[in-house]
Amino acid sequence: MANADPLWQNSLYIGNILSTILYGIELSLYCQTMRALGCSATGSRDSLSHHTVMIYRCFSSLFLFLVSIFVLVEAIFGQQMWIIHYGYVGGMAQLYVDQSSVWYQILGLMAIVLLQLSSDALLIYRLHVLWKRIWVLVLPCILWVGTVVLGALFCSYCAAQHGNIFAGDAALIAIAYYAVSIALNLLVTSMLCGQMLTIGRKSHRQYGSVTSWKYFNAASVIIESALPCTAVGIAFLVTFALDSGVSVAFLSLYVMLTCVSPQMLILHAAQGTSYDLERKSIVGVLTPSASPMRPRPPTLSTSNLSRSRMKEDISPPPLTPSLFLKHDFPANAELIPPNHCYLA
Repeated sequence: MANADPLWQNSLYIGNILSTILYGIELSLYCQTMRALGCSATGSRDSLSHHTVMIYRCFSSLFLFLVSIFVLVEAIFGQQMWIIHYGYVGGMAQLYVDQSSVWYQILGLMAIVLLQLSSDALLIYRLHVLWKRIWVLVLPCILWVGTVVLGALFCSYCAAQHGNIFAGDAALIAIAYYAVSIALNLLVTSMLCGQMLTIGRKSHRQYGSVTSWKYFNAASVIIESALPCTAVGIAFLVTFALDSGVSVAFLSLYVMLTCVSPQMLILHAAQGTSYDLERKSIVGVLTPSASPMRPRPPTLSTSNLSRSRMKEDISPPPLTPSLFLKHDFPANAELIPPNHCYLA
Protein backbone atom coordinates (compact mmCIF):
# COMPACT_ATOMS: atom_id res chain seq x y z
CA MET A 1 0.00 0.00 0.00
CA ALA A 2 1.81 3.10 -1.29
CA ASN A 3 -0.36 5.81 0.24
CA ALA A 4 -1.78 6.44 3.70
CA ASP A 5 -5.54 6.42 3.20
CA PRO A 6 -7.99 7.11 6.07
CA LEU A 7 -8.30 3.40 6.89
CA TRP A 8 -4.52 3.14 7.25
CA GLN A 9 -4.36 6.26 9.43
CA ASN A 10 -7.15 5.02 11.70
CA SER A 11 -5.40 1.67 11.99
CA LEU A 12 -2.15 3.41 12.87
CA TYR A 13 -3.92 5.45 15.54
CA ILE A 14 -5.57 2.37 17.07
CA GLY A 15 -2.26 0.53 16.89
CA ASN A 16 -0.52 3.30 18.80
CA ILE A 17 -3.16 3.18 21.55
CA LEU A 18 -2.85 -0.60 21.86
CA SER A 19 0.94 -0.31 21.91
CA THR A 20 0.77 2.19 24.77
CA ILE A 21 -1.52 -0.09 26.80
CA LEU A 22 0.66 -3.13 26.23
CA TYR A 23 3.76 -1.10 27.01
CA GLY A 24 2.34 -0.35 30.45
CA ILE A 25 1.68 -4.07 30.92
CA GLU A 26 5.26 -4.79 29.87
CA LEU A 27 6.63 -2.36 32.46
CA SER A 28 4.59 -4.08 35.17
CA LEU A 29 5.70 -7.53 34.03
CA TYR A 30 9.33 -6.41 33.93
CA CYS A 31 9.24 -5.16 37.53
CA GLN A 32 7.55 -8.36 38.71
CA THR A 33 10.09 -10.46 36.80
CA MET A 34 13.09 -8.69 38.33
CA ARG A 35 11.61 -9.14 41.80
CA ALA A 36 10.83 -12.82 41.20
CA LEU A 37 14.31 -13.46 39.78
CA GLY A 38 15.83 -11.78 42.82
CA CYS A 39 13.86 -14.09 45.11
CA SER A 40 14.70 -17.11 42.95
CA ALA A 41 18.44 -16.40 43.24
CA THR A 42 18.47 -16.71 47.04
CA GLY A 43 19.58 -20.33 46.91
CA SER A 44 16.41 -22.08 48.05
CA ARG A 45 15.64 -25.60 46.99
CA ASP A 46 13.35 -24.56 44.17
CA SER A 47 15.47 -21.64 42.98
CA LEU A 48 17.02 -21.23 39.54
CA SER A 49 20.75 -21.31 38.98
CA HIS A 50 22.72 -18.08 38.86
CA HIS A 51 23.44 -18.63 35.15
CA THR A 52 19.75 -19.02 34.30
CA VAL A 53 18.81 -15.98 36.37
CA MET A 54 21.36 -13.85 34.51
CA ILE A 55 20.09 -15.08 31.14
CA TYR A 56 16.51 -14.23 32.05
CA ARG A 57 17.52 -10.80 33.33
CA CYS A 58 19.41 -10.03 30.11
CA PHE A 59 16.50 -11.15 27.95
CA SER A 60 14.00 -9.12 29.98
CA SER A 61 16.12 -5.96 29.85
CA LEU A 62 16.71 -6.40 26.11
CA PHE A 63 12.99 -6.84 25.46
CA LEU A 64 12.13 -3.69 27.40
CA PHE A 65 14.84 -1.65 25.67
CA LEU A 66 13.84 -2.68 22.15
CA VAL A 67 10.11 -2.30 22.66
CA SER A 68 10.68 1.15 24.18
CA ILE A 69 12.40 2.19 20.95
CA PHE A 70 9.45 0.91 18.92
CA VAL A 71 6.84 2.71 21.04
CA LEU A 72 8.84 5.94 20.94
CA VAL A 73 9.25 5.78 17.15
CA GLU A 74 5.53 5.17 16.63
CA ALA A 75 4.67 8.11 18.88
CA ILE A 76 7.08 10.42 17.04
CA PHE A 77 5.71 9.37 13.66
CA GLY A 78 2.13 10.00 14.79
CA GLN A 79 3.13 13.43 16.06
CA GLN A 80 4.82 14.27 12.77
CA MET A 81 1.81 13.13 10.74
CA TRP A 82 -1.10 14.58 12.68
CA ILE A 83 0.30 17.59 14.56
CA ILE A 84 3.55 19.04 13.23
CA HIS A 85 2.92 18.48 9.50
CA TYR A 86 -0.86 18.65 9.57
CA GLY A 87 -1.04 20.83 6.43
CA TYR A 88 1.68 18.94 4.53
CA VAL A 89 1.77 19.57 0.76
CA GLY A 90 0.31 16.52 -0.91
CA GLY A 91 -1.54 15.36 2.20
CA MET A 92 -0.80 12.61 4.66
CA ALA A 93 -0.15 10.12 1.88
CA GLN A 94 2.78 12.17 0.56
CA LEU A 95 4.06 12.72 4.09
CA TYR A 96 4.11 8.99 4.70
CA VAL A 97 6.05 8.38 1.50
CA ASP A 98 8.60 11.04 2.43
CA GLN A 99 8.92 10.04 6.10
CA SER A 100 8.80 6.25 5.77
CA SER A 101 12.59 5.84 5.54
CA VAL A 102 13.92 8.55 7.85
CA TRP A 103 16.54 7.62 10.44
CA TYR A 104 14.17 7.04 13.34
CA GLN A 105 11.96 4.80 11.21
CA ILE A 106 15.00 2.69 10.31
CA LEU A 107 15.91 2.58 14.01
CA GLY A 108 12.42 1.36 14.85
CA LEU A 109 12.61 -1.26 12.09
CA MET A 110 15.92 -2.55 13.45
CA ALA A 111 14.38 -2.73 16.94
CA ILE A 112 11.50 -4.82 15.56
CA VAL A 113 13.87 -7.27 13.87
CA LEU A 114 16.11 -7.64 16.93
CA LEU A 115 13.08 -8.07 19.18
CA GLN A 116 11.71 -10.85 17.01
CA LEU A 117 15.08 -12.62 16.82
CA SER A 118 15.60 -12.53 20.59
CA SER A 119 12.02 -13.63 21.26
CA ASP A 120 12.35 -16.57 18.86
CA ALA A 121 15.67 -17.53 20.47
CA LEU A 122 13.99 -17.69 23.88
CA LEU A 123 11.17 -19.85 22.50
CA ILE A 124 13.72 -22.23 20.98
CA TYR A 125 15.41 -22.47 24.38
CA ARG A 126 12.09 -23.34 26.01
CA LEU A 127 11.57 -25.93 23.29
CA HIS A 128 14.87 -27.52 24.33
CA VAL A 129 13.78 -27.44 27.99
CA LEU A 130 10.56 -29.34 27.29
CA TRP A 131 11.77 -31.81 24.65
CA LYS A 132 15.39 -32.38 25.77
CA ARG A 133 16.27 -33.70 22.31
CA ILE A 134 18.74 -32.03 19.96
CA TRP A 135 17.11 -33.24 16.75
CA VAL A 136 13.94 -31.32 17.63
CA LEU A 137 15.87 -28.03 17.40
CA VAL A 138 17.22 -28.58 13.87
CA LEU A 139 14.31 -27.17 11.85
CA PRO A 140 13.58 -24.26 14.25
CA CYS A 141 17.26 -23.26 14.20
CA ILE A 142 17.30 -23.34 10.39
CA LEU A 143 14.25 -21.09 10.26
CA TRP A 144 15.80 -18.80 12.86
CA VAL A 145 18.95 -18.41 10.74
CA GLY A 146 16.66 -17.62 7.79
CA THR A 147 15.00 -14.84 9.78
CA VAL A 148 18.44 -13.43 10.62
CA VAL A 149 19.39 -13.28 6.93
CA LEU A 150 16.06 -11.86 5.75
CA GLY A 151 15.93 -9.39 8.64
CA ALA A 152 19.39 -8.05 7.83
CA LEU A 153 18.45 -7.79 4.14
CA PHE A 154 15.19 -6.06 5.04
CA CYS A 155 16.83 -3.41 7.23
CA SER A 156 19.72 -2.76 4.84
CA TYR A 157 17.43 -2.39 1.83
CA CYS A 158 15.10 0.05 3.60
CA ALA A 159 18.08 2.09 4.80
CA ALA A 160 19.98 2.16 1.50
CA GLN A 161 17.13 2.34 -1.01
CA HIS A 162 14.70 4.43 1.10
CA GLY A 163 12.20 1.62 0.83
CA ASN A 164 8.65 1.64 2.12
CA ILE A 165 7.76 -1.56 3.94
CA PHE A 166 4.18 -1.32 2.67
CA ALA A 167 5.04 -0.84 -1.03
CA GLY A 168 7.57 -1.83 -3.68
CA ASP A 169 10.44 -4.28 -3.35
CA ALA A 170 10.74 -3.60 0.37
CA ALA A 171 7.21 -4.90 0.84
CA LEU A 172 8.13 -8.15 -0.93
CA ILE A 173 11.16 -8.61 1.31
CA ALA A 174 8.99 -7.79 4.32
CA ILE A 175 6.45 -10.45 3.32
CA ALA A 176 9.21 -13.05 3.01
CA TYR A 177 10.74 -12.05 6.34
CA TYR A 178 7.49 -12.05 8.29
CA ALA A 179 6.38 -15.30 6.62
CA VAL A 180 9.52 -17.13 7.80
CA SER A 181 9.38 -15.54 11.25
CA ILE A 182 5.71 -16.36 11.82
CA ALA A 183 6.21 -19.86 10.41
CA LEU A 184 8.91 -20.33 13.04
CA ASN A 185 6.53 -19.05 15.72
CA LEU A 186 3.79 -21.40 14.53
CA LEU A 187 6.13 -24.40 14.49
CA VAL A 188 7.60 -23.76 17.93
CA THR A 189 4.19 -22.94 19.42
CA SER A 190 2.69 -26.17 18.08
CA MET A 191 5.57 -28.25 19.42
CA LEU A 192 5.45 -26.55 22.81
CA CYS A 193 1.68 -26.99 23.11
CA GLY A 194 1.89 -30.64 22.09
CA GLN A 195 4.67 -31.42 24.54
CA MET A 196 2.98 -29.54 27.38
CA LEU A 197 -0.24 -31.49 26.84
CA THR A 198 1.69 -34.78 26.69
CA ILE A 199 3.58 -34.10 29.91
CA GLY A 200 0.37 -32.90 31.53
CA ARG A 201 -1.46 -36.16 30.73
CA LYS A 202 1.42 -38.25 32.08
CA SER A 203 1.64 -36.24 35.28
CA HIS A 204 -2.14 -36.45 35.69
CA ARG A 205 -2.00 -40.25 35.60
CA GLN A 206 0.98 -40.47 37.97
CA TYR A 207 0.40 -37.66 40.46
CA GLY A 208 -3.24 -36.72 40.17
CA SER A 209 -5.06 -33.69 38.86
CA VAL A 210 -4.47 -31.45 41.88
CA THR A 211 -0.67 -31.62 41.64
CA SER A 212 -0.35 -31.46 37.86
CA TRP A 213 -2.91 -28.66 37.42
CA LYS A 214 -0.51 -26.05 38.82
CA TYR A 215 2.03 -26.63 36.03
CA PHE A 216 0.01 -27.89 33.06
CA ASN A 217 -3.26 -25.94 33.09
CA ALA A 218 -4.62 -23.97 30.13
CA ALA A 219 -2.97 -20.71 31.20
CA SER A 220 0.42 -22.42 31.51
CA VAL A 221 0.11 -23.90 28.02
CA ILE A 222 -0.80 -20.50 26.54
CA ILE A 223 2.05 -18.72 28.33
CA GLU A 224 4.70 -21.36 27.67
CA SER A 225 3.90 -21.56 23.95
CA ALA A 226 3.48 -17.79 23.34
CA LEU A 227 0.17 -18.58 21.64
CA PRO A 228 -1.21 -14.99 21.55
CA CYS A 229 1.85 -13.74 19.68
CA THR A 230 1.57 -16.47 17.06
CA ALA A 231 -2.18 -15.95 16.56
CA VAL A 232 -1.83 -12.18 16.07
CA GLY A 233 1.20 -12.75 13.83
CA ILE A 234 -0.87 -14.93 11.50
CA ALA A 235 -3.58 -12.25 11.35
CA PHE A 236 -0.97 -9.62 10.53
CA LEU A 237 0.65 -11.72 7.81
CA VAL A 238 -2.71 -12.37 6.11
CA THR A 239 -3.76 -8.71 6.13
CA PHE A 240 -0.28 -7.59 5.11
CA ALA A 241 -0.18 -9.98 2.14
CA LEU A 242 -3.68 -8.84 1.10
CA ASP A 243 -2.49 -5.20 1.11
CA SER A 244 -5.10 -4.20 3.69
CA GLY A 245 -4.90 -0.95 5.63
CA VAL A 246 -5.64 -2.67 8.95
CA SER A 247 -2.32 -4.51 8.73
CA VAL A 248 -0.53 -1.63 10.45
CA ALA A 249 -2.72 -2.11 13.55
CA PHE A 250 -1.95 -5.82 13.59
CA LEU A 251 1.74 -4.98 13.14
CA SER A 252 1.76 -2.82 16.27
CA LEU A 253 -0.10 -5.47 18.24
CA TYR A 254 2.18 -8.23 16.94
CA VAL A 255 5.37 -6.38 17.84
CA MET A 256 4.12 -5.66 21.36
CA LEU A 257 3.07 -9.28 21.91
CA THR A 258 6.49 -10.34 20.64
CA CYS A 259 7.76 -8.61 23.78
CA VAL A 260 4.94 -9.28 26.26
CA SER A 261 4.54 -13.02 25.56
CA PRO A 262 8.18 -14.01 26.27
CA GLN A 263 8.19 -11.66 29.26
CA MET A 264 5.23 -13.56 30.69
CA LEU A 265 7.08 -16.80 30.01
CA ILE A 266 10.13 -15.58 31.96
CA LEU A 267 7.95 -14.43 34.84
CA HIS A 268 6.18 -17.79 34.81
CA ALA A 269 9.52 -19.58 35.12
CA ALA A 270 10.88 -17.20 37.76
CA GLN A 271 7.85 -17.76 39.99
CA GLY A 272 8.45 -21.51 40.02
CA THR A 273 5.24 -22.44 38.19
CA SER A 274 6.94 -23.60 35.00
CA TYR A 275 8.56 -26.86 33.98
CA ASP A 276 12.32 -26.31 34.21
CA LEU A 277 15.26 -28.32 32.92
CA GLU A 278 17.24 -27.63 36.08
CA ARG A 279 14.86 -29.72 38.16
CA LYS A 280 15.85 -32.73 36.05
CA SER A 281 12.53 -34.56 36.31
CA ILE A 282 8.83 -34.04 36.37
CA VAL A 283 8.66 -35.26 39.95
CA GLY A 284 10.92 -32.46 41.14
CA VAL A 285 8.79 -29.91 39.36
CA LEU A 286 5.45 -31.22 40.47
CA THR A 287 6.55 -31.28 44.12
CA PRO A 288 9.00 -28.38 44.38
CA SER A 289 8.48 -27.73 48.05
CA ALA A 290 7.84 -31.25 49.27
CA SER A 291 10.18 -32.58 51.92
CA PRO A 292 11.70 -36.09 51.69
CA MET A 293 9.42 -38.87 52.82
CA ARG A 294 10.17 -40.12 56.32
CA PRO A 295 9.22 -43.66 57.34
CA ARG A 296 6.60 -43.89 60.01
CA PRO A 297 7.62 -45.57 63.28
CA PRO A 298 6.09 -49.00 63.84
CA THR A 299 2.87 -48.96 65.79
CA LEU A 300 2.27 -51.23 68.75
CA SER A 301 -0.78 -53.43 68.81
CA THR A 302 -2.64 -53.18 72.10
CA SER A 303 -5.09 -56.00 71.54
CA ASN A 304 -3.15 -58.70 73.45
CA LEU A 305 -1.13 -56.57 75.86
CA SER A 306 -2.30 -55.17 79.09
CA ARG A 307 -1.67 -51.57 80.02
CA SER A 308 0.87 -52.54 82.70
CA ARG A 309 2.77 -54.84 80.35
CA MET A 310 3.01 -52.08 77.71
CA LYS A 311 4.36 -49.66 80.28
CA GLU A 312 6.97 -52.20 81.36
CA ASP A 313 8.09 -52.94 77.79
CA ILE A 314 8.14 -49.37 76.48
CA SER A 315 9.61 -47.52 79.43
CA PRO A 316 13.41 -47.08 79.20
CA PRO A 317 15.73 -48.52 81.86
CA PRO A 318 16.68 -46.14 84.66
CA LEU A 319 19.83 -44.11 84.22
CA THR A 320 22.56 -45.15 86.64
CA PRO A 321 26.16 -44.02 86.94
CA SER A 322 27.30 -47.50 86.00
CA LEU A 323 26.03 -46.96 82.47
CA PHE A 324 28.81 -44.50 81.82
CA LEU A 325 31.65 -46.32 83.62
CA LYS A 326 34.45 -47.53 81.44
CA HIS A 327 34.55 -51.06 82.95
CA ASP A 328 30.97 -51.71 81.84
CA PHE A 329 31.99 -51.56 78.14
CA PRO A 330 34.44 -53.59 76.07
CA ALA A 331 37.98 -52.30 75.80
CA ASN A 332 37.55 -51.18 72.18
CA ALA A 333 34.17 -49.48 72.74
CA GLU A 334 33.80 -45.77 72.08
CA LEU A 335 32.48 -43.73 74.99
CA ILE A 336 29.49 -41.51 74.21
CA PRO A 337 28.88 -38.39 76.29
CA PRO A 338 25.62 -38.39 78.26
CA ASN A 339 24.09 -35.59 76.19
CA HIS A 340 24.47 -37.69 73.02
CA CYS A 341 22.94 -40.92 74.35
CA TYR A 342 19.83 -42.10 72.55
CA LEU A 343 17.88 -44.66 74.53
CA ALA A 344 15.68 -47.09 72.68
